[in-house]
Amino acid sequence: MATIEEVEGTFADLIGRLAVLDSRQRAMLPSRRTLQATCTDLDASWHAMWRNGEFSEVVDGEPERRADIRIRLSSDDLIELAAGRLDFGRALGDGRVKVDASMTDLLRLRAVL
Repeated sequence: MATIEEVEGTFADLIGRLAVLDSRQRAMLPSRRTLQATCTDLDASWHAMWRNGEFSEVVDGEPERRADIRIRLSSDDLIELAAGRLDFGRALGDGRVKVDASMTDLLRLRAVL
């Protein structure tokens, strides 16, 4: 099991990668979304807001209102996903990653991850 510090850094790194998408990929994302990641084995959550092509800083805990995209996974799976050793689509299909989002947001997220 990864530590909270490892997961915070990894989630921030993933958010950072999404922030530097090329213009074609950036156009796939909507103008406003809140993204929340919850590591089930650590019972901890983090969130960031996507506004007009940029992410806010990663914040501990749940957002004030329900996140548009909520991802639940283990800390180890988050680290594997970020390192490119775990395929997002396969992990989603296997139930290792659970996403609560609209179908459109899910497809967008899958395309950029």
